[in-house]
Amino acid sequence: MKTVDILKQAENLTNDEEKIMLLAKFIGDNYDDLEVRDFIQLLTPLVDITERRYEHDQNLDSLSDYTTALTKLAEYYIKDEQTWKATPLLEKAEELLRECADSEENVHWKFSTYSQIAECYTTNQRRIMAKKTYRHALQYATSEEDKEDCEYSLNRLENPTLKYDPVEDTDGYLAVIDEVERRLYEKLKNQPRGMGFCFEYWSAKRDLLAEYGIEWRSPGVMNPRVMFD
Repeated sequence: MKTVDILKQAENLTNDEEKIMLLAKFIGDNYDDLEVRDFIQLLTPLVDITERRYEHDQNLDSLSDYTTALTKLAEYYIKDEQTWKATPLLEKAEELLRECADSEENVHWKFSTYSQIAECYTTNQRRIMAKKTYRHALQYATSEEDKEDCEYSLNRLENPTLKYDPVEDTDGYLAVIDEVERRLYEKLKNQPRGMGFCFEYWSAKRDLLAEYGIEWRSPGVMNPRVMFD
């Protein structure tokens, strides 16, 4: 069965619980065969459904389902290079975490969700947000292993293997990068992702950032002895 078929089946169901079960089972059964775009198509209605479910019955289970759908959809938007679409999803998940009072019952969920959000920010090169979110996760670490994992991730952000332009951590850059990346996606979406594409991407990104008054140096410029393809 194709993604489009399961989505049509879900649309014909009137019960949100049944929709969640149908979509979640399809994802689980076909996980290794689904493409990134399939995950986006399947997770988009799951965000809407879990939001409705949470608004109707605000408990930890419904909240966990909602934040999971938000962070997973953000993760696949990033994989699909639609990075600007991930930001509001991650911000919403963080908002829900802040609004939920601390309790012994939800401490593991808070740790896990903050960690997932931080991982998305890291992948999306929002290092300031990633560091902040990992520090929040540390507050809810209940095991030495969880604590060590967070500290390891923070250390990698504080001491990256490759240099990057410090302008990427400034408010000015962060204020425009989502719009810049949206424009980059449109500009380059039909370009083949073969060898040398990174240089084309960096050149276009540098030119677009310059339109916003930001001088940006690419990883190639920042790491002249590293071979990029």
